[in-house]
Amino acid sequence: MHPILFSFGPLRVYSYGVLVAMGVLSAVLLLRSSARRLTLHPDVIVDLAIATVISGFVGARIFYVIQFWDQFQNAPLDAIKIWEGGIVVYGGMIGGLIGFLVFVRLRKLPFLSLLDMFVPALAFAQGFGRFGCFMNGCCFGKSTTLPWGISFPFLESQVHPTQLYEAAFCFALALFLLLFSRKKLSVGSVSAAYFILYPMGRFVIEFFRGDNARILMGLTLAQWISIGSIAVTLLLVFISKFSHGKKSLYRSA
Repeated sequence: MHPILFSFGPLRVYSYGVLVAMGVLSAVLLLRSSARRLTLHPDVIVDLAIATVISGFVGARIFYVIQFWDQFQNAPLDAIKIWEGGIVVYGGMIGGLIGFLVFVRLRKLPFLSLLDMFVPALAFAQGFGRFGCFMNGCCFGKSTTLPWGISFPFLESQVHPTQLYEAAFCFALALFLLLFSRKKLSVGSVSAAYFILYPMGRFVIEFFRGDNARILMGLTLAQWISIGSIAVTLLLVFISKFSHGKKSLYRSA
């Protein structure tokens, strides 16, 4: 745990903010290199990434403040101190999707094709973000006696390094999605893979988390959102396949 990288007098540079910034920068560079596939100018991709990142951070912070309101009710201005950590990934995904959708609608760009291109970079950025969580000491796991358990100064026992579990998972997911995207697939396939596979991994990792409360049937809010994400994605895939099938039947008739 090393939340502050260094200080210059009253100025503090937080490790969480640095790692998140590294993740965003790496994702943008990856997206610029992928823009050629859609014959888009790289600057358009950068603008879209900026819009998505900003709306994503807003959504992630709003969800965090709502979920942990007891930490902010006596100091509401602390809600803007995002550089100190404290975001909810699913809030970021929802906020980011809203910003993404608004941008592509205004620019009249292909939504699913761009989303297919974005999700590998998103998973890559999430991996950096979880390293930031590890340095910050948040999102820690349950107590464990396993040899790779880690200690934080504010906890009495060693815990699962759930931040590193998810970081490794996100990097592996990003690599898989990049390789998957090189195959001849229908539009939206890479996006569907992300919105199914990431929630599956997050659902499992949540069982090792020690900071999230169980809200219903022994599951955390993140696990219920994971279930909802998987269900909605599968439903949309089914509807898409069914509608395409009907169109092909009408054409053959």
